[in-house]
Amino acid sequence: MDIKSLETVGLSPLQAAAYALLLEKGAINPADSFETLGTTRSNAYKVFDRLCEIGLARKEKQGTRTQYHLESPTALAEHVAFLRNQATAREEIVSSMMHNLLNTYHKHTSQPDTATFTGKEQVREAFVRQLNLREDVYFVRSYSDLPVMGFDTMHEIRMTPSTHGLKRRAIMGAPTQGTHIDYAPHKRSNLDITWAETNDYTAPVEWSATESSLLIVLYSQQPHAILITNPLIAGAFLQLWHMLNNLLQQQDLHKRLRS
Repeated sequence: MDIKSLETVGLSPLQAAAYALLLEKGAINPADSFETLGTTRSNAYKVFDRLCEIGLARKEKQGTRTQYHLESPTALAEHVAFLRNQATAREEIVSSMMHNLLNTYHKHTSQPDTATFTGKEQVREAFVRQLNLREDVYFVRSYSDLPVMGFDTMHEIRMTPSTHGLKRRAIMGAPTQGTHIDYAPHKRSNLDITWAETNDYTAPVEWSATESSLLIVLYSQQPHAILITNPLIAGAFLQLWHMLNNLLQQQDLHKRLRS
């Protein structure tokens, strides 16, 4: 049994070694195996007791001796699922706290937090980090997003805010003339669109802002992103976004497409 693989799925090095030995023997007395495991007798009992808690072993008394027997390895899958659920729960707790944590942090400093990202996976991570702030999103869309990042990735990014009850407000180029727009899916995903002339914004750069962050994404062959976390900078961009949004909503194009 590859002990490193057992460590990868969440067992400590000593737990992995003990479980590999149990797989080999079927039943073990820690008093006979602690030297093989390279630990003390008391630690050997503790690690096999831990394997019992996980469900990988069961403990039996045979007179004065304690024997540990192998249980079905399916318990390992259940243990991994438990660890995954635990990690997800921790992520949700951190995400729910992040807004207040950032507000408190920025009361003591005006210095922005800046992070850069390169490559599709890292740029996706930049979006995720912004979305994890659990704040409404205001963005200027670039139609270079799908060709560079792919439909599935961008669909996940676009839909995530609505799963947390957040709103999205977008400024984007209008579709070709005569195209019928079905706004029902946009309503379901909490998206409100302000239309601009198709050729007014063709840059391969997306601007995405929340109450405390500004994300700038360059959709080049090797995409790049800069995430700035600072309420002052984010607030300044949101003022510009609202100024542009108000002007565009007065244009005939927007009124016609939203009528």
